[in-house]
Amino acid sequence: MTKYTVNNIPVFIRPFYLLVSWLIGLAVFELNCMLHLLCRIEYRIHPEIKQNENYIYAMWHEHLAPYFVVNIRYKKPYVWLFHPAWFMKPIFVLHQLIGTKKVILGSSGHSGKEALQEATHYVKNGYNTVINPDGPAGPIRQLKKGVLDMALASGKPIVPLKFHTSKNIFIPKTWDKKRIPLPFSTITVIMEKPIRVDGHNYNKAREELIELL
Repeated sequence: MTKYTVNNIPVFIRPFYLLVSWLIGLAVFELNCMLHLLCRIEYRIHPEIKQNENYIYAMWHEHLAPYFVVNIRYKKPYVWLFHPAWFMKPIFVLHQLIGTKKVILGSSGHSGKEALQEATHYVKNGYNTVINPDGPAGPIRQLKKGVLDMALASGKPIVPLKFHTSKNIFIPKTWDKKRIPLPFSTITVIMEKPIRVDGHNYNKAREELIELL
């Protein structure tokens, strides 16, 4: 199955593939909604972050689970960039349910440069986005330059994003040490000072981003 993507699943199994993907995506969405209701969510937002602006949010891959517990429905337009692997379809379903306006497929070896350019176009035109700088497969907490390149090309600032959970469980044998918030825990959402990237401060911005993540 490694050669298959979400777009080239064989016709004879595609209906079953879509059904299972939707069931998994819906189950994850319902779990996130339940945890959203049962957890206490607190925010620490840097004063320079403005409600009427769009941003490139950057967070390590390990924060994805609490992110989707907090964000069960978008109120602003978002564009996300994803690896097109076949097993990602339930995640695309989840994004459809939370209101992501645009999903773009691409990564290293799968038209990654073109996909990044397309996502950057949407960011330029008012969309928010979320980038995992160590994704899609690690190494853990090793920053890749895509998020910096997007900020440079779009002129939009990067907001370092973190989630602290008071109680959680770790999913074993995951490269990013993924953690799931437990019911009745406190999730603290931390949005750090926006970082602007230009041709003169690229390396400095990279160091600052790593420090704040």
